[in-house]
Amino acid sequence: MASRCQNVVMPRRAIIAVIAAAALFGTTGTAQALGPDGTSVWVVGTIRIALGALTLWFFALTTRQQKATINRRTFMLVATGGCGAAIYQPAFFAGVEQCGVAVGTVIALGSGPMFAGFIDRVVRKQQLGTRWYLGTATMLIGVAVLVATGRNTTGPTQLSVTGVLCALAAGLGYAIYAQTTSSLISQKLSSTTALALQFSVAAIILMPFMVTDVVSSTTPNWIWSGSGAVMLLHLGVLTAGVAYVLYGWGLRTLPVSTAVSITLVEPLTAAGAAFLVLGERLSATGGMATIIVVIGLVVLTVTGRLPSARTQ
Repeated sequence: MASRCQNVVMPRRAIIAVIAAAALFGTTGTAQALGPDGTSVWVVGTIRIALGALTLWFFALTTRQQKATINRRTFMLVATGGCGAAIYQPAFFAGVEQCGVAVGTVIALGSGPMFAGFIDRVVRKQQLGTRWYLGTATMLIGVAVLVATGRNTTGPTQLSVTGVLCALAAGLGYAIYAQTTSSLISQKLSSTTALALQFSVAAIILMPFMVTDVVSSTTPNWIWSGSGAVMLLHLGVLTAGVAYVLYGWGLRTLPVSTAVSITLVEPLTAAGAAFLVLGERLSATGGMATIIVVIGLVVLTVTGRLPSARTQ
């Protein structure tokens, strides 16, 4: 009887952990938008990934980890994943800055599985199912409609082709480090350690860009302000650190398919926060196009081609 109760409680806790992780992921764009004026995507992206790496290292070093196989391929995978994570950071923040939190996040999330499937096809020579093509086509149609019709909001941000390209670049970066994380896990590394390694490399890659940006900026003081510190801690410790730990912990109990379905909470959180907190409003056509992108994401998720960085 006690064993049966434990089996019921553990999945429930795992589900809550994954929901919490997805909700934290979904607050990334809103947190950046609520930060102080004059922020830089290079500074925010670099500090966020560095704090995320430190948080992940803390959890990795304070928990019992399985012995992993470390070889030349491991270093190559970490370097590749670090480049992907480095691409994701400034590209995502530039995308949501120019497209708005709701649209920018949905495009980045929707394109991630698309690029992951493309990598599977080109690099791993895996065959892609009909649903992948259907989901990709659906998402691209939605993005095309968004670009063609523009966006009508109550704020200063307007949809731009540059913003859409940045959001797509973020999806590509995510797919790269997601795929390399999956490969690192196959070498007996935990997801926490694998991501900590890649995030550390990403921080090193982005550091020169951040320093150059700070030196050339006339108003870098926002970094030391109270609102700036809160924003950076939230983005780094919570959305790039704790969220991934929670997700990995949840997947120790939950089937991957269940966890993947739960992560659809992420775009819903992003869109809801953008609507309620930031006051973003879409035109009727823009709203329908965003829904089309989300449908494409759902179809891609059903195929099982969702990037597997969030796996244990």
